[in-house]
Amino acid sequence: MYLTNISYQKKAPTLVLIFMMFLSSMSIADIQIRPLDWSKLHPEPSNDELLAICSKIVGYSQNGIGREFLERIHKTKRVNELLDFGSIDPKTKKNRRRAMEDCIRPMTSASRTLALALRTGQYQQISAGAKKDEIKKILPIVIHSLAKDHITNGGIGKDKWGDAWQSAMWAGHLGQAAWFIWDQLSPKQRQLVVNVLVHESDRFLWRDPPVSNKKSKINTRAEENLWDSTCLMVASTMLKDHPHEKLWREQAIVYHLNAVATPRDVNSQKIVDGKPLSKRLQGYCITKDYAVGNHGAYPHPGYTASSFLNHWAVFYSSLAGVKLPESLFYNSEQIYKMFVDHKWSSPPYESPGGTIYKENGGIYWPTPKEKERAGRYYKWFSQDILATTIGFDKTCSIKGDVWAKKHGRIIIDELSGKSNQVKLNAYGKGTFFQKSLVIYLIRNLYLNDELATVSFYKRIID
Repeated sequence: MYLTNISYQKKAPTLVLIFMMFLSSMSIADIQIRPLDWSKLHPEPSNDELLAICSKIVGYSQNGIGREFLERIHKTKRVNELLDFGSIDPKTKKNRRRAMEDCIRPMTSASRTLALALRTGQYQQISAGAKKDEIKKILPIVIHSLAKDHITNGGIGKDKWGDAWQSAMWAGHLGQAAWFIWDQLSPKQRQLVVNVLVHESDRFLWRDPPVSNKKSKINTRAEENLWDSTCLMVASTMLKDHPHEKLWREQAIVYHLNAVATPRDVNSQKIVDGKPLSKRLQGYCITKDYAVGNHGAYPHPGYTASSFLNHWAVFYSSLAGVKLPESLFYNSEQIYKMFVDHKWSSPPYESPGGTIYKENGGIYWPTPKEKERAGRYYKWFSQDILATTIGFDKTCSIKGDVWAKKHGRIIIDELSGKSNQVKLNAYGKGTFFQKSLVIYLIRNLYLNDELATVSFYKRIID
C-alpha cells in the first residue's frame, strides 16, 4: 500500500483510514524497538585535534544546564504525580502556538540532551550544577509527563500539545530522549511515547511538504520541512517492523528533499533514494545561490544552516545500524560551499560584502536584520565538523577542518572567559552543549569506523 505524496487536501478512503488507525493503536508488546549499540562509542581517541576541540566545548558549554533543568521542574505544577509542562499562563500575551512552544520545546530538547549525556558519560555534574543521580531519577518522570500531555494520550491539565506547527519536532526529540534511556522506562511510559511518535508521524502520510519557491528569499519553508522530517526519521528508525515504517521513511525522504531543493532540482531526473527528484519535489525552498531567507532577511546564514543537516539522525542511525537515506546529504556540498566561497556584493548587501565565512573565523552577516545570530557559533562549528567528517567540503577553497578549528577556538575562548571579542548567541540555555555533544559523538564514531555508511555520498553529488 503506497500512501505517500497524497495531498493533504485529498481525503484518504474511509476504509484505509480505519485500517491505518487500527495499526497505529498497536500495543507496546506488538512493537519492536531497534536497540542502540552503545558499544560502538569507544574510548576517546587521543590523536584527533577536532575531537579534542569538540570535547572541550562539551565541557565548557554545560555550565548550569542540570541545575536549570531541575529548577524548571521545581516550578512546574504537579498533577497526579505528573508534571504539567504544557500549562499556559492565561495572562500571557503570546499566541497559543508560541506559548506552547515555550512550554514543550525546551523540555523535550533538554531531556534528549541530558539523557544522551548521562548514557555516554559526558555529563559533568559539577559544571552542570546537579548530581547525575538527580537527573537520572527525574528523567523518566519528565518523559512520562511530556508524553502524557500530548493530545493522543489525553493530556494532563487544561492545555495539551500536538497536531501543531513544530510539534512533530518536539515529538522527535521526545522519542530520542526515551530511546536513549529505554531500559529505564516502564511499559506504560514506553507506550505513551510510541503513541506520540506514531500520531505525529502519521499526520504527514497524506500531507505534501510546503515549499516557498519565489518566496524563499523572505520566508523559506526549508527549516519547517527539516523539523517535520525529524519525527518521521525517528519513528521509522526506532520502531522496527512497524506497519508504517517504510511509509514514514519515504515521507522523511520527501520532506528532506523538499527542504534542500533549489529551482534547478524541480524537474531533475537525477535518482536519489531510488527515484527521480522530480517525483518527490513539490517545488523548492532554497534559492539558486544555495541560501535561504527568513523573517524578511536574505541571505539568512542562520536559517540556511538550520535547513540542510540532521546531525542527530546521523548519530542514532549509526548506533541502530540503519543505513542513512541519500537525501540526508543532498545539496549539502553546494550549501556548505556557499558559506565558504560565495561572495555577496555590497551593495546591495551589507558593507563590506564578501563571503559569510571570514578568514579570521568571524561571520559576515549580509543583511541588517538579526545580526546578533552571527554569534550562534554552534551552527557554524557543527556543520564544519560534519563537512570534514562526511566529506562534503571537497570543492571548498578552505576545507571544513580548518573552519572547525577557527570556529571551535572562538567558542572555547568565549565560554572559558579567555576572550570577550565575540558575543555568542543561542536559541536557549544548553544549545551549545546539545550541538557539541552530538557532533563529538559523531566524530568519535567516525574515527572508530562505526559511522553509518555514507558510501553513497560520492554518487549523489557527482
